[in-house]
Amino acid sequence: MTRVLVYSHDTFGLGNIRRMLAISQALTEADPDVSVLILSGSPMLHAFRMPPRIDYVKLPCLARDTDGVYGVKFLNLDYATALRLRSSLIVSAAIEFAPDVVLIDKKPLGVDGELEAALDLLAGQERRPSIYLVLRDILDDPEVTRRIWDKHDYHGAIAKHYDGVLVAGCPSVFDVSEEYAFPADTRAITEHVGYLHRHAGRQTREEVRANFNLDGLPLVLVHAGGGGDGAPLIEAFIEGLRAREGRAPFYSWIISGPEMRASDRERLSACAAALPHVRFDDFTDDMSSCMAGADAVVSMGGYNTVCEVLSLKKPALIVPRSRPVKEQAMRAIRMAKQGYIACMLDSEVTSDGLITAAMRLTMNGDAQVRARRTLPFHGLNRIAEIVCQQAQLRPALDKCPADRRRTVAAVL
Repeated sequence: MTRVLVYSHDTFGLGNIRRMLAISQALTEADPDVSVLILSGSPMLHAFRMPPRIDYVKLPCLARDTDGVYGVKFLNLDYATALRLRSSLIVSAAIEFAPDVVLIDKKPLGVDGELEAALDLLAGQERRPSIYLVLRDILDDPEVTRRIWDKHDYHGAIAKHYDGVLVAGCPSVFDVSEEYAFPADTRAITEHVGYLHRHAGRQTREEVRANFNLDGLPLVLVHAGGGGDGAPLIEAFIEGLRAREGRAPFYSWIISGPEMRASDRERLSACAAALPHVRFDDFTDDMSSCMAGADAVVSMGGYNTVCEVLSLKKPALIVPRSRPVKEQAMRAIRMAKQGYIACMLDSEVTSDGLITAAMRLTMNGDAQVRARRTLPFHGLNRIAEIVCQQAQLRPALDKCPADRRRTVAAVL
């Protein structure tokens, strides 16, 4: 059995855990001998269906506010104590699980260096695992990203611990090595593997649409990812519908996201309920099915959302967040310039503009779909290929459980 350990960055929204879950599922589908253990503090991890041979260790939740400041989400612990607790759990899981391959999401040393002890320990193992950093296509503004990476010496950590850097994107949209000025050693092990293709989900388009009384209207899906900062977008859209007194020529399916504040969710749900041809939900664990059933999408611009929109061939208006990181805005602007999507920055949003743009998508969104044909969507297959190849190259050695327990005790 090949063991893959996955660390998912988890301080804001659902994007990171959804991306790493998709990768984990691709690994188990590619090889029946692969088992995956995910390490994450995502508060919604339990809500996702775990495919066979995938399990997780739930870390205490951290949170990041809209200014980018980290804190403890639920426990009555100070931040340093919570971080030590998470680091100890990561070390224990890494040693006892004894992975063949490790995939680290986004930060080479984890949140505030919480992975450092585990990486140092794994480096001294008789069976050192192959370790890969998995990056989405865009992290943040190049100047900001270079400054952060230099401050934490991430390139030094990559040189010390990592066998490769896998970028889930393509250089024609954003060349990570070039834009972030990676040094030669990091560039040499960096590969753009392509975007992560998303399939249609558990329900067919017809099954999804059967849940609505569409009366011949197009179905527009409106969603805000995790929802932590999505209330302004959904409120503006509902206001646009209300101004038209229900005469918008489409049916609106609004999904707020589970991390929206309860007060905002309840208020917006009540407003939506007063309008015709509107359905309001707070969460789905099968967004791909929702998109497959829709005729067009209005959403924020997280990586997973954009991958779903592109690979499921849905005309889309992306309304990206611009703080605390510029990743969403940069992605939306670059893709809009190449005709892949429509983009409306948060500073440009008006209620009428949203409804008008959604109407336009339902009438002539085919041009977007045609423009996307050159985009590479083999990222999941390529990551699975790399992981399986590395696992096959490893020697058939193993430490006994007692040895592993003594190692954990020594570290902790």
